[in-house]
Amino acid sequence: MKKEDLRLYIKKKRNSLKSNDKKILDNKIKINFIESEYFKKSKVIFIYVNMDSEIDTLAIIKEALRVGKKVAVPKVLPGVREMKALEIKSLLDLNESGAFGILEPNINNIDLSNEIDLVILPGLAFDRDGNRVGYGGGFYDTFLDKHHIENRIALCYDFQVVEEIEIEDFDKVINGIITNKTIINIV
Repeated sequence: MKKEDLRLYIKKKRNSLKSNDKKILDNKIKINFIESEYFKKSKVIFIYVNMDSEIDTLAIIKEALRVGKKVAVPKVLPGVREMKALEIKSLLDLNESGAFGILEPNINNIDLSNEIDLVILPGLAFDRDGNRVGYGGGFYDTFLDKHHIENRIALCYDFQVVEEIEIEDFDKVINGIITNKTIINIV
């Protein structure tokens, strides 16, 4: 399936989740992540703020902050199609609606881009080889070109894990996928 077709298919499937079912699945993903070695070993987590039908990352951010992890979220830099990983100390720091209508921190927050030891990448589909289909903006591929962070994972619903994804030269791979049902470690 071509990337664009896959994007549409997964968005439709994600959007069709009933609110109660979504909450249950989101909680299972959160528990699987928090109990994982990825979470336990990390000190500085770079995680996106969810939008639309993505899994609820705010609950994960809240838990990470509660247990003393440093948390950074993306701040898209206007006009340059790049982003920084800016620290937040509470969900109240997400007070500025940024690019694409996503909550972002203030540009004056501390940049943790060079301290990150775990990146949680957004995406629509993932395969067991670590390939992903994002939203097509290339923000994370560009960020990971500049900041070589070993631990890169995705949090997703089990139906977002597909057989195979066609990749391009600039696509960055992940080394773990955590779903509502399982943890997939990619070598």
